[in-house]
Amino acid sequence: MDVMRVSFEILSAWDEVISLGWRENVSLQQVRSILEMESHEEKIQEIIARNKEHEAKEELKRRAKQLELQRREMTRRGQNPYSTNSSSGFTSQNNSYTPSAPSYDAPAPQRSYNEEHAPAPTTKPFKTKGMQLGAKGGKNNTGLAQALDGLDAEESLLMQRHEEPQEQHYSSAPSPAPVAAPALTDVSPFELPEQQDVHLVVRESLTLELNRDGGVDFLSLRGDLDLRIADPAKAVLVIALPPPSSYDKANDLQFKTHPNVDKNAWAQQGEIKLKEGKKGFPVGQGLGVLKWRMTGTDESVIPISINCWPSSDNGICTVNLEYELENTSISLHNVLVSIALPPGSQPALSEAPSNGSYSLNPETSRLDWVIDEVSVAAGTTSGSLEFEVDGDDVDAFFPVVVDFVSQKGLSGVEILSVTNPADQSQVDFSIDSLLAVDKYEVV
Repeated sequence: MDVMRVSFEILSAWDEVISLGWRENVSLQQVRSILEMESHEEKIQEIIARNKEHEAKEELKRRAKQLELQRREMTRRGQNPYSTNSSSGFTSQNNSYTPSAPSYDAPAPQRSYNEEHAPAPTTKPFKTKGMQLGAKGGKNNTGLAQALDGLDAEESLLMQRHEEPQEQHYSSAPSPAPVAAPALTDVSPFELPEQQDVHLVVRESLTLELNRDGGVDFLSLRGDLDLRIADPAKAVLVIALPPPSSYDKANDLQFKTHPNVDKNAWAQQGEIKLKEGKKGFPVGQGLGVLKWRMTGTDESVIPISINCWPSSDNGICTVNLEYELENTSISLHNVLVSIALPPGSQPALSEAPSNGSYSLNPETSRLDWVIDEVSVAAGTTSGSLEFEVDGDDVDAFFPVVVDFVSQKGLSGVEILSVTNPADQSQVDFSIDSLLAVDKYEVV
């Protein structure tokens, strides 16, 4: 049986030793070298397989982004992006309770920045066994190792069989399991400004995990500044920002400039300009000139806090859900607070929210609370919702998922001015700024 298992390897080695019935003048070391040669064709096939997998993932991202763009467009038109005609539920506006057919369809998951939101494969990848050249011998080569003067299996450099996953097929349909809201980094609900010859794009992405008992388990804030120039006459310019040392979280913020940007000018004056000898910024294409990130557990960075208080009594769970705007200097839009429910449960609201509206999706067992704007100006800095549901498992209501967007970031990065270094004249510019949630959960 051992010989049959490695018969192909034995034949390959034997072919190198005997040719046309005559023994070849080769040594054991030469046989090893021949058998461990790399296969160029195998490498090509591996590269093709990886490219196909990458293309499939990119297609999923593109489709998820299109769905999210449609949802944002419906929101701007005053339509309810969370409604559908395929399921039943209940909706409420202000303090009234009205049975209604439409209900919320969970947003399609999107991967961003982390594989955590990628849609799961519909089936496990089909695997097949193939041949790998140039690999160390394993357990399948024991018989061949003995044939080669009793060498140990670990030292044999013969071919071994391995499992090679084929192309994975993904389903674009959203999973019925509760998932985090998709990242909206590239989708803005705000009207885009009229672009000038110098256009700046500021993006920040927030990943936040809060503990239900209080405190931050994980926080990550990432941002980047892109420069887009349409007029070649304005290719040489200076962008003024607050110096890195002036930020409130200067010790936690880490900045990285483009290799062609003068690092000393940025570190000392907060200026984005080219190094000496550079002719100008590229024209007609976007260029990332600055990136920043911040990680830690600092609670002062949290823009909005969520408190979920479930309590069980005689088989009935009473859940109080609250939000509070912690950073009163910003306005949050399209705020979504989604709480998990026990499967098949029908919650009864004892306190309807004074801000926003809510809906229930029985298919995903989640209650979604949507507030158009949370800000001081709108008078919606805090709100609460309370309901009762059958059951005694208080853990069934977690995680609570939060999503929102804002035109103001959390890092404090802002554009002060854009000037022409030749005569120090001001250069007109437009700016598109967006803060989006990559992942925000209360666990």
